[in-house]
Amino acid sequence: MAVPKRNFKFLKHKLRRKNLNTYTRKDLSELFNIGKETLRYYESINLLPSPMRNESGYRVYSEEDLLRIKFIIQMKNYGFSLREIADLIKIVSDDKRADQDKLVNYIDNKIIGVENQIKELYHLIKLLNAVKENKHLGECDFFKSLINNS
Repeated sequence: MAVPKRNFKFLKHKLRRKNLNTYTRKDLSELFNIGKETLRYYESINLLPSPMRNESGYRVYSEEDLLRIKFIIQMKNYGFSLREIADLIKIVSDDKRADQDKLVNYIDNKIIGVENQIKELYHLIKLLNAVKENKHLGECDFFKSLINNS
């Protein structure tokens, strides 16, 4: 799911009018089309740092938090698990300098995993096309055909 840019422009304009450099959970949930509880969950598993609080005690998020949320959502869209995203953030966040060897190794492993997924998906396409050729399969025959051709 892509980040809706139209909402982002609207929200940025709305916030500029207020002269705010911070975002509320409501702002971010609307901006990224995610639940407010999702943001709290990301904080609880340390994907997001605990946000500052305003005078009223409400969470306020910085521009850096906004970028991190955008990164998390984009990585999820690419198929990364939250664990993988957390690992990647940890690698690049340590002392504000990424451990190049760790990062390269992580990326190499991810590439191998994605290449394997692509191979499996091509195999699935072949399998489904073979099953599709036999139009008179019942449920059991369908399952047997999938199992026998895999």
